[in-house]
Amino acid sequence: MGKALSLEKARELILSHVSPEKQETINLFDALGRRPAVDLTATIPVPHFAQSTMDGFAVCSEDIQSGPPPWHLPVTHEIPAGRTHIPRLSPHTAIRIMTGGTVPIGADQIIPQEWCQESDDSITIFKCAKPGKHIRGVGTDLKKGQLILRKGEKIQPFHLHLLTTSATETVHVYAKPTIAFLCTGSELVNTTPLPGQVISGNRPLLTGLVWQAGGTTYDLGSAKDTTKHIQNRLNTADSPDIIITTGGMGPGKFDLMAEVLADMGVTILYNSLQVRPGQSTLFGIQGETLFFSLPGPPPAVQTLFNELIRPAILAFQGKKGVPLQTKAILQEDISIRKKGTLNLKSAISHIESGQLTVRPVGLTEAANSTILVPAHRKQLRSGEKVHIHLHDYS
Repeated sequence: MGKALSLEKARELILSHVSPEKQETINLFDALGRRPAVDLTATIPVPHFAQSTMDGFAVCSEDIQSGPPPWHLPVTHEIPAGRTHIPRLSPHTAIRIMTGGTVPIGADQIIPQEWCQESDDSITIFKCAKPGKHIRGVGTDLKKGQLILRKGEKIQPFHLHLLTTSATETVHVYAKPTIAFLCTGSELVNTTPLPGQVISGNRPLLTGLVWQAGGTTYDLGSAKDTTKHIQNRLNTADSPDIIITTGGMGPGKFDLMAEVLADMGVTILYNSLQVRPGQSTLFGIQGETLFFSLPGPPPAVQTLFNELIRPAILAFQGKKGVPLQTKAILQEDISIRKKGTLNLKSAISHIESGQLTVRPVGLTEAANSTILVPAHRKQLRSGEKVHIHLHDYS
């Protein structure tokens, strides 16, 4: 294990042990938010037939441009949207057509009905355009084989539209990784705490964080601070991709996680980081399962999850990447107790007057970013530019 790792080195080590091999084929209508295991392309061109973009009349330009307007043509047929048996346009005639209707063979432009006057079964045309006007050609929106979404990128609602209209019914995606979690601490209860007891908030917190990252959860509940109880609870996990534990990571008498995992045969790859919070944290592997042991305070759990575990969950789904680092203007002073270690501060970032700004998160606010306080600084001043990590980088 050696000395404590930097945040970047720890993340590199974690991602080196992720292999996104589990895949499945699902119905397109169940694919929102999933990540394809192959590039997704258009199966057919969109549109796959020439479409009218106006209500009007399909004509051949040669029939109406041989002399000055107005032009007179008989109307021989009608093509509403959805008609599949399409008549051919005869020379020196017009066919009424609705928006979305198939442009008949022989026609090369659509005359909008506003440019015409109807009389019985004929029209008088007062204006025309160049050939091809008001026609959406085959493949105008998507050509057959055109890339819609790259492997590993999240499927969004508009992708569903594109895939559906290009005749895709199923998609091959990475399977959602399974993340089991166990919260340790003899003080933890589910409801109605007595003096000295607390309700565990990490369980719903981790459920939400895992769900946002695209994983599925397996709640192992809470465990008392005994090696036997912790190990028994962990043994109920059915070979998940990741196991997360909270609590039991300090130097105290009842901080047992490193001992428990070592006894279970977990290979511990680091047990300390050069970062606050997270100096007492652990990462290990056993077979194909990754183990993360985090400190107990929920703010630390959330911060370390976003920095270390979320990238792993995304990597299981074929998404390569790390938290997006950028700069923002600090809106409030930040002071820390001592320097020497990178400090991570949960924060709220937003655009103000065209600039990205950031401030420390309030007690009841949900953080959307993390401020990185350099190891050599004890204080950051309002107005200066600071490095931040954005949480939403999926």
